[in-house]
Amino acid sequence: MNRLTIALPDELYNQLAERALSLKKTPEEIVLAGLRREFGKGFLDSETAKVQAIDFLRRRAGRCLTVREPIFEEIDLPFWLVPVVTNVAPCQATFVGQIIINATTGKVLNSERDVVEMIKKGHQSLGFQKLLPRKQERLAELLAINHQAALTGNEKKEMENLLTEEQALQVRNLKAVEKRLLTKD
Repeated sequence: MNRLTIALPDELYNQLAERALSLKKTPEEIVLAGLRREFGKGFLDSETAKVQAIDFLRRRAGRCLTVREPIFEEIDLPFWLVPVVTNVAPCQATFVGQIIINATTGKVLNSERDVVEMIKKGHQSLGFQKLLPRKQERLAELLAINHQAALTGNEKKEMENLLTEEQALQVRNLKAVEKRLLTKD
């Protein structure tokens, strides 16, 4: 291996040293990881990682989430961290998680559960509300009964009340999105 010595301004070297310390690496390892990424020693480039993350999200979350610029990391193995944000008001996008992609194989390392959690965080950031779990369960039960047989008068009234409440929450949620879209920061 050939040796190369590089002189850096103090401020830049200090930033490099802090980053290396936070990753429990040496400054040399950080620079080498960056050079490997830059010269593509078999690693995915950032644009390919971004496209893979978007594709992964779209198949699981539709268009409610989007991504920001990937960050290359090399701790035990090289990977791309692709930040995931809400896709409602770009100027007010909320960070909800990240997609992790193996930079060597291109494999997405996240699970379906990770995406569900990101969607939940996105809904929470928008102030979405939903029926209480016990009400959701009861509504599902009544809908199933209604599909198979006739409901009693009380059951039908209960189902209509729960549907009305759910629809009111959906309208409230849409108004929250509308407000977010129309609010300028």
